[in-house]
Amino acid sequence: MNINTRGYDRLSYVLVVDDDSTLLKFFKIHLNKFFSKVLVVKNAKEAINTIKEKEIDLVISDISMSRMDGIQLMKKIQRFDPSIPVFLISGALLSDDQREEINTNADGFLKKPFSIDELHDFINRGMIHRDIYKKVHELVPNKKKFLELVKGKYDPNEIKNEDLRNKIDTLISDLRQAS
Repeated sequence: MNINTRGYDRLSYVLVVDDDSTLLKFFKIHLNKFFSKVLVVKNAKEAINTIKEKEIDLVISDISMSRMDGIQLMKKIQRFDPSIPVFLISGALLSDDQREEINTNADGFLKKPFSIDELHDFINRGMIHRDIYKKVHELVPNKKKFLELVKGKYDPNEIKNEDLRNKIDTLISDLRQAS
């Protein structure tokens, strides 16, 4: 898919968190061509405040930041609103624990440096995740069960209502295909 023909929802809020001001400037300038609401912040505390104030559709966060890293931020976001997809980026070598956290809890990971096409594929997956997450969260409003469900840790067969279970199964299948 050509970058100029991607079908993003221009009204979506995209939040980018990175302590590198040059990279934030790149994200702001580049993503503003596709989204009318690109927010960039320098640290996790600012990100949390922004998420409390705005309806964020996608978070892209660097992992290596001072005070609170991207993985800790991801966990806070998931506790606050698990329907917000969190995609992590990093140019640093990751520990085994970090890789495990990313594989288990992050919605996606992109290694720096990345190409424009990789970035857009990354964002496109994030927006698909957000659409599916919203639908699943409407069906399963309990935050803990929702997170377990989308992360593959909850057995949908425990849902007694067959119609509801089928809807959720379809959405989770769509989510797996998008990942």
